[in-house]
Amino acid sequence: MRAIIIGAGHNGLIASYYLRKAGFDVLIFDNKFGGMTDTTSIKGVKVSRASYVLGLMPKKFIDEFEIPVIEQDPIQTIWLEDRIIPFWRDREKRIKELINAGEDKFPEFEEKIFKFKKLLEEKFTFVTTPPSEKEVIEEAKNAGIEDVMRPSKEFLSKYLSRDLHNFFIYPGMEDSPAYLVAYFYDDWSFVKGGMGTVAEKIFEKANKLGVNFVSEKVNKILVEHDKAVGVKVGDKVYKADVILSTASPAETMKLAEYNHKFTLGKNKWVKYNVIFKEFPKVDERIKTFVNSIIDFEGGEVVIPSTVDDRGGIVMEFMGNYEEVIEKFKGEIVYVDKLNARIAEEIYNLPSGNLNHLPMREPYLFDGRPEKGWGYKTPIKDLYLGGAGTYPGGQVSGIPGYNSARLIIKEKLGKDFA
Repeated sequence: MRAIIIGAGHNGLIASYYLRKAGFDVLIFDNKFGGMTDTTSIKGVKVSRASYVLGLMPKKFIDEFEIPVIEQDPIQTIWLEDRIIPFWRDREKRIKELINAGEDKFPEFEEKIFKFKKLLEEKFTFVTTPPSEKEVIEEAKNAGIEDVMRPSKEFLSKYLSRDLHNFFIYPGMEDSPAYLVAYFYDDWSFVKGGMGTVAEKIFEKANKLGVNFVSEKVNKILVEHDKAVGVKVGDKVYKADVILSTASPAETMKLAEYNHKFTLGKNKWVKYNVIFKEFPKVDERIKTFVNSIIDFEGGEVVIPSTVDDRGGIVMEFMGNYEEVIEKFKGEIVYVDKLNARIAEEIYNLPSGNLNHLPMREPYLFDGRPEKGWGYKTPIKDLYLGGAGTYPGGQVSGIPGYNSARLIIKEKLGKDFA
């Protein structure tokens, strides 16, 4: 039985591994291997061009694919005008630091977040049918942590000072459930050699099993009598019993010539990758913490060269260029700029949406990408398994794994956990 996968990002690669392990003949198509888990060499320096830290990927996958994570300590440092707050990996040390910074309710905040994350992990992570918001609320109530499903701004206001809120939630998510605060709160780490290593390590294992990668872009998903039967790549046709797309749902349905509207939102993000001649000069107060993720009002900054040999000094950040460079001064060798428009071209990303679809309602839980779809589409044998499906964006591998598991269950009549 042949499975064709559209998209060689981390989700597509993880899906390919498990489908091949189950006995499928697997072909992956993409003109950009690794997708946004991408290490690019610029001036001889290794740069994580798009995604730049790993945090949401379950340990199950990190161990399975032997991904070399670098656990910097502290994980992140919040840099305010009057306070510098490091988030240490050791919980006792972290809590003490936050209390000293005047955040007396932080222990309760983190306890609820961790209880909720455990609930998600045990009941709502490795699933073949995404849960509804109602189901998650009910389970949260049973566990006594229902306020994690209240609006994010309400939840954050209950436990943290107002000037910390933006470090726990992305713009536009304030009215969405604090589920998203928990979703993004994790032990973010660097990856040796940059984020491209994630894709390389997964494919290494998949390829050993017999998964084949074709470095070409799919032009069309072939549909006959409401059933996906193959793909067109250039002037060639490849037939398949099942097709799994880990591309954006919007791109997927366009390839299948199926008219369906998704709201992709306005995406004005910018990421800069700056190569310095020498290590930049920084404020004395932050010097001790430059190995961590540094968050301040102007942006989020990482200098992976502090913990990993990248062949030079590279600083990667999302935010305001002038404000960041004002705080990290030095002779610049090269500036690489990535924004939504460029990402749309390079990574086949409609509207440059990093998460394929907005991480807010109605695109949460079983509403991602559309009520009633889950990891399937209205077209028979066309499945979805990318960031536009549950649980959502960032480098986790969960959508790829869950969609592969569903295909195996439906096509082969077997299951695995």
